Amino acid sequence: MSKNATNIILKIATKELVGELSHSINSGVDVIDVSSKAGGRTRNILPGRVGETISFESLADDTNTSDYGYSTAHAAMKDGTLVAWTITRSSTTIKSGNGYITSLTLDNPDNDRSTMSGTISITGATS
Repeated sequence: MSKNATNIILKIATKELVGELSHSINSGVDVIDVSSKAGGRTRNILPGRVGETISFESLADDTNTSDYGYSTAHAAMKDGTLVAWTITRSSTTIKSGNGYITSLTLDNPDNDRSTMSGTISITGATS
């Protein structure tokens, strides 16, 4: 059953994104190939480290200083600042952790709103 995600909010450093449009979490596991000639054409693998990223998109409005905007995100990315993040639903924390903003895009189209999108690469364990 699908859910309306309107009330599921990403916060960076305890601040909400300015006009969040969407966010997603991507989880993956490195694969270690332990195959050998003795196995013939059959592949044998072991699971490696788990890696997770958060992708987000929001409005790019730096006039609202009470929320997390493009200028703050860009400075954190350039400085290599470890940022805390939480995902909440109706003020209840669903997941939280720390990470680095590893990509950031500012989009300024003609005759439309400006948006920013980016990626947080998660480091360490999440709760």
